[in-house]
Amino acid sequence: MVNAITINLSEFDWEAVSALSGVLIAILGFAISLTLWRREKVTERYVLLAEYRKELMAFSQTFFELVSDALAVRSRATGDAEVELDRIASRLSGLVDTGRFLFPNDIEGENAIGAKKGPAFEGRRRPPLDAILAAHHAAMALKYEGEARKPSLVQALKALKKTGQPLTEPVRATDPVYLLIQSRRCYLNAVVPDTFPRKWRRMFTTLLGPSESRADAGSNPG
Repeated sequence: MVNAITINLSEFDWEAVSALSGVLIAILGFAISLTLWRREKVTERYVLLAEYRKELMAFSQTFFELVSDALAVRSRATGDAEVELDRIASRLSGLVDTGRFLFPNDIEGENAIGAKKGPAFEGRRRPPLDAILAAHHAAMALKYEGEARKPSLVQALKALKKTGQPLTEPVRATDPVYLLIQSRRCYLNAVVPDTFPRKWRRMFTTLLGPSESRADAGSNPG
């Protein structure tokens, strides 16, 4: 009976078993290496994104300060305000060009247009820069009254619509102050989702706790 159930080890092809084991180990090693490589790439991407966000926050701060300056300056004496608004509008225009380093034009697919303007201007402008351009035109509109404002107001609203972001209702197309405020909102809506991964946002929920609406204080979204 013992002889009947005894395994004859000599019948096994140990070289084949060894070869198969080697293949399995190689496959396992490849799978582990691939997983580590993917994790490394994700980590590398987040490191680059963190560096990018530092530059972006400094750039954004400049934009927000210029919008705030334009809103504050509108109440000054006419001559002084006009000079200051010229300076602000000029800086906003320059900020659009500076922003090309952070938001280079989209040159893919149907956006591969405008090559004759040169490589820096080829393609379609990114929404964040459209928002800044809208602020530039709105600041220019603040310099004028009545019909003289109209060209700048039209350009400001056109640039805001190009961002593809929602505008606060009701839309006040003839109010440069409204357009300035909307430029800031459209900029944030265009920038935050792509540069602030949901995984990072969830960390703040863990750190700060959930933001609960309070019936007595009313809802405070955004």
